[in-house]
Amino acid sequence: MINRIQKIGKNRFVFFTILLALIHLAYFYLLRSNHICYKAAFSDAFHNFFWVLVFFFILQRIHSFYHSRSAISVVHISTITIFSLVITLFTNWYGNWIAGNDKIYLKFLENFFFVRWFILFLILLTIVHQLWIDKHLKEQYLAYNRLIEKERQLAKAEMNNLQQQFQPHFLFNSLNSINALVKSQPENAREMILNLSDFLRKTIHKGKEDFNSLADEIDYLNLYMSIEKVRFGQRLQLEIESDESCQKAQLPSLILQPLVENAIKFGLNGNLGNITIHLEIKCLSNLLSITISNPYDQTAITNGNGTGYGLKSVERKLGIIYKRADLLSIKKTPTDFIVNLTIPQL
Repeated sequence: MINRIQKIGKNRFVFFTILLALIHLAYFYLLRSNHICYKAAFSDAFHNFFWVLVFFFILQRIHSFYHSRSAISVVHISTITIFSLVITLFTNWYGNWIAGNDKIYLKFLENFFFVRWFILFLILLTIVHQLWIDKHLKEQYLAYNRLIEKERQLAKAEMNNLQQQFQPHFLFNSLNSINALVKSQPENAREMILNLSDFLRKTIHKGKEDFNSLADEIDYLNLYMSIEKVRFGQRLQLEIESDESCQKAQLPSLILQPLVENAIKFGLNGNLGNITIHLEIKCLSNLLSITISNPYDQTAITNGNGTGYGLKSVERKLGIIYKRADLLSIKKTPTDFIVNLTIPQL
């Protein structure tokens, strides 16, 4: 964008150069139509054009270092007045010097001094105003860019904070389970430690990425389930139905694990039997639709067991990334708790 603004500034210089050349060409023919000799008319028009161009360049340099809050300020008016007066005085002096015996041109210089000064004042005023607009646009863009970068850094910090808060509850439960299995089932405890080690290693690696493919997320989810199955044995099953065309779809890193953890927590809460968590994944146009359903005990949830932090964190994470609040929806039936996740494919 900065390069684009700078390019506009260069194009603006070319545009004003051509425009000034045309204005002074018309001025030359105006002088000639009033019977002023060719030499005086050409010299007057050329020197006006040259000095206006020089002062235009000077004004452009001034604006690259100085920028007032208002388009028209005392500094602007003073600068324009001085510049236009200097140009008019110089061309008037030079015109008297080259006029020779051309009485018509001498009379023109005498009678139209203030008219020429005022026209030149208006030309320079237009130039300064346009330079101010270009500078203002550039500064506005830089300020906007700084604001966006600040918001991006804050969003990234919040994302990192959310990511760090996803894991402790699961980690504490796993360590407690390992502690319980060490004496009674040492092999299971060892298997759980190995799985937990792989899980945490991949968590650290994937946590550095903003997005992962669906295939990678499912692999990560299966590793997570291998830990949970050591804890809960055959009571816990996970079924995944996924379209083959969805494997390369992109979704936020580690977005499925807290949702499945939530399903396990509320599925097993108050339920002494086996439970099956069902994932249905579909690609719909430019959207990836993921439905997670699990059986649940309405009484256990009604009694306030659990805060729903996992769902709120995922919803917040989606809001930060996609700037939308409609990507996570919850539906309850008498027997099932259903979470629907919609991921736009950018």
